[in-house]
Amino acid sequence: MVSKLGGKRISPVQREEIRTVLNRILKNPSVHSKWLNTLSLLEHIGSRKIHASQTGTAISEMVLRHASEEARHAAFFKKLALQVHPEGSENYDEGSLLVGTSAVFYFQRLDSMVNRELSSREIPSFSRKFLCYLYVTKLIEERAGIVYEEYESCLRESGNGISLRTILKEEENHLREMNHHLEEQDPDFRSRTEEFREKEAGFFAKFFASLKEKTA
Repeated sequence: MVSKLGGKRISPVQREEIRTVLNRILKNPSVHSKWLNTLSLLEHIGSRKIHASQTGTAISEMVLRHASEEARHAAFFKKLALQVHPEGSENYDEGSLLVGTSAVFYFQRLDSMVNRELSSREIPSFSRKFLCYLYVTKLIEERAGIVYEEYESCLRESGNGISLRTILKEEENHLREMNHHLEEQDPDFRSRTEEFREKEAGFFAKFFASLKEKTA
């Protein structure tokens, strides 16, 4: 599948490309620390967006648990970033991140796209907000699954001592929950998923191009 974004056709990023870039990152502790801090930022944004979008009285245990786990993942990656490079920043300033602006744009573009597409349908506001949360989470978890799996393999092969197994398990559980609720609540779940996946692939390809250039 080739994604089309802004009139340009963009080939999806392959796992081999991700692995190559991650192995480059692992060779430099300072760069590796910035990568970990960038992952921390993305997890923090995920937690913050859940809290911002899911308001009112109808907030389930799943939503609260998901937000808390994303926050915990953010803290986990932040702690690792400082272990890998103790002289690194405690904050999310641009100098402490690896293509941080591109990473944020990836998340924001994805969130905006899903919200825009669902807003164009005749879906009640409350249902639309929950569906948006489910779809954005699903797409992010699918992408995280690919990146984290490759990252875990690179870490294991390098003998780094860092493991993402617990986070991978929790992300898999999140994805399973999203799919369950989406299948129940959206009759167009399968066709919409394919449409959204294609656009997400384009957004990720743009982020990855920045990452690839930065680590070349």
